[in-house]
Amino acid sequence: MNENFFDLNTFWSGVQARFAENMGETAYENWIRPVKAVNANLETRTVSLQAPSDLILQAWDNGNYTAKFMEYAYDVEHDFFKPDLKVVKEKPKLVRKTDDLDQSSFVATDYELNSAFTFENWVVGDANELATSAAIAVSEQPGKQYNPLLIYGSSGLGKTHLMEAIGNKVQELEPNAIIRYITTDDFMNDWVDAISKKKTAEFTSNYENVDILLVDDIQMLQGKDRFQEEFFNIFNKITKSQKQIVMTSDVLPKDIPGLNTRLVSRFMQGVAYDIQKPDYPTRLAILKNKAEETGMNIDIQTLSLIAEEVDSNVRELEGAFNTLTLMARSGKKINVANAEKILEHLNITKQKVITIEDVQRVVAEEYDVSLADLIGKKRNSDIVMPRQVAMYLIRHLTDISLPKIGQAFGGRDHTTVMHGTEKIADLIEKDLTVKQRIETISAKIKERQ
Repeated sequence: MNENFFDLNTFWSGVQARFAENMGETAYENWIRPVKAVNANLETRTVSLQAPSDLILQAWDNGNYTAKFMEYAYDVEHDFFKPDLKVVKEKPKLVRKTDDLDQSSFVATDYELNSAFTFENWVVGDANELATSAAIAVSEQPGKQYNPLLIYGSSGLGKTHLMEAIGNKVQELEPNAIIRYITTDDFMNDWVDAISKKKTAEFTSNYENVDILLVDDIQMLQGKDRFQEEFFNIFNKITKSQKQIVMTSDVLPKDIPGLNTRLVSRFMQGVAYDIQKPDYPTRLAILKNKAEETGMNIDIQTLSLIAEEVDSNVRELEGAFNTLTLMARSGKKINVANAEKILEHLNITKQKVITIEDVQRVVAEEYDVSLADLIGKKRNSDIVMPRQVAMYLIRHLTDISLPKIGQAFGGRDHTTVMHGTEKIADLIEKDLTVKQRIETISAKIKERQ
């Protein structure tokens, strides 16, 4: 790249054009076109972008647009660039009555499902096994079981992929099925729009007359009582009609502040499964799948290095892989040495690994019980509490699955682990002393790494 001839407007227009070529028109108009490129730092290879709303920023996070930006930027400038997206809200423009606008029409948001988000492109591992099983069951018999289905977990772990995979499978099995996919922000914006245009009947009809409703980021309802009431009504109508609802959330409904108790109860009347960080074998499998999809011949040592070092979430893993493909397209060799350069460029550092044994050892010491009793069959009250604390901490400090945790405690069933962790979570909310003690134990576990 000749830095003397870099033009930000030309660069961003080129990147936007590639987005437009490779995504649906609605998605492009909603998430890419409104974004402005305001500055470029050629020293750090960073492009500052401005978005007019938090919703667009969230869409970039959820839709892997950052990785796509890096790919398209390389197409345009033959160099690596990273986006730095910030929200800068513009003041609303005054609309004169003479403006030629249709103030009465209402159209509910309804995105096309991402065709790449399928079960075939989804890698199953210990961290997502239960959620995947439930998702497949729902896709085969929507509205019959697991209704609603809630998939929860941290950002970048694939919640949206799994939810849209359900929609794509239902569409494949039942081509005439009515499937609506939205974010919670879309739902709230549609409701405001319907009220302002006196079209609430149309709003209700659009949302209730579906075979399956897919709702992303349900935690965005927190503290918004009026929207919660409307969603509660829609939710009841759909489930009573034996139609399916699938939702994603960062956390369990009971952990969402400002969420109405009756809504929490409704959300939990089905099943809720979390997705944890993928373990090393799953990360390696994801990279192998990506290599096969792109037709790239990458040696196992290089893939293993990336899988070993990028252990935070799937999104960062795919971002590292996409950068690797850009390097290949520029004619550079794909090997361990260049993979190390990519990891350094992306400023990715491996997180410290906490094991089941680490947690069990510290908890046993803190509660003055033997390790054998902690993982054994005894059910004395002075043993059960530390055991449940250990299960809770393993669940929150590691990406280890429920079945594996159960195995580490005398071969117990995963439902026993779920019961134990939920009991400790409830105690933490109600008892400040318990909360402080568990925080202290958690800090000690982290210090020993």
